[in-house]
Amino acid sequence: MKPYFFLLILFTRLTSVTAQSDTTTFSGYQVNPTFKLPVTTVALAASYFGFKQLDRTASLSAQEVLKLNPSQINSFDRRVAFYDPGRFAEAQKRSDLFLNISIASPLILMLGKSMRQDALDLLTLYTTAHAVNNLLYFAAAYSIRRARPLTYNAALPLEAKTGLAKSNSFYSGHVSFSTTATFFAAKVFTDYYDLRGWKRIAVFSVAAVPPAFVGINRMHAGKHFPTDVLTGFVIGSVCGIAIPELHKKIRSHPQVSLRPEWFPGSSRGLALSYTF
Repeated sequence: MKPYFFLLILFTRLTSVTAQSDTTTFSGYQVNPTFKLPVTTVALAASYFGFKQLDRTASLSAQEVLKLNPSQINSFDRRVAFYDPGRFAEAQKRSDLFLNISIASPLILMLGKSMRQDALDLLTLYTTAHAVNNLLYFAAAYSIRRARPLTYNAALPLEAKTGLAKSNSFYSGHVSFSTTATFFAAKVFTDYYDLRGWKRIAVFSVAAVPPAFVGINRMHAGKHFPTDVLTGFVIGSVCGIAIPELHKKIRSHPQVSLRPEWFPGSSRGLALSYTF
């Protein structure tokens, strides 16, 4: 954990100096919190039931576990199937700790006066980023049944490898959620203060540290393979960056609009339009 706290000190120093100047000229994002915030909040709340159902869907029986063969795992991922089960519990606790740190990281956005004034818009964007990320995660986890590394581990008893949430290894939701949070914070912060060059690199480098620790510990907890972690990192970073960037583009190009559309008894979703 020491490398993380060293980087955190550097990042805090950078953000405090920037916040003191508060010379941002950023005009903000095009957001409709009146509609979007309640919708995304409900979507996130509904995710609770989605996770519960996913645990049931991703169950493994004893017969399915006995058919698993570590030699069938690709060479890049295979080593994780043999990690020490005695370290699983502590690794799980560490991964949860760094996930919680990540989720709270956007609070640094309140260091700047202009960002505090836009708190409702930023909260709306943050919930939107996580709602999109959850949608992508569910699409993958429900459709791809990949057994977790621990289910291959010969050092574990059979009963520890069966039951709920044993075949939703792909991809890592913890890493994806963590990266969405920290990269969202980094994206918004660098937008507001127009940070470029080494400062921008420094902010995003620090933002990558908590998700990296989450991923490392998820592997040592027997929950995910390296490819699960890397995929979660990529998807989370895209959500954390792309959602603010899209709303930034809409603000700077008024002819672009993004709005919800639905029809009774028909399909529903978002409509992206461009007016010539």
